[in-house]
Amino acid sequence: MMKSALFAAAAILATAATTAPVLAKDVAVRYGDLDLSTDRGQTALASRIDRAAKKACDFDQGRIADRSAMECYRQAHTKAGAQVAALVEDSRLGG
Repeated sequence: MMKSALFAAAAILATAATTAPVLAKDVAVRYGDLDLSTDRGQTALASRIDRAAKKACDFDQGRIADRSAMECYRQAHTKAGAQVAALVEDSRLGG
């Protein structure tokens, strides 16, 4: 079974710089092929999460991101961090 998680859970983020909220999209991040008990597996997952957060928040490195996209990206990473910690702990415990 291919494991995946929705790391960039849909959340409405508003900032003072914009009147329209940014809606982060749900983006599945697959990790079933990674050994999360190793540094290599955790690094690969971090890279996948980074790409997913950029996609979910329409954060494009080729242009200057607006404040709401940057906040969305930061919050997506924060939410993913808690989920990753639980996955890594579960993997280390043999789950």
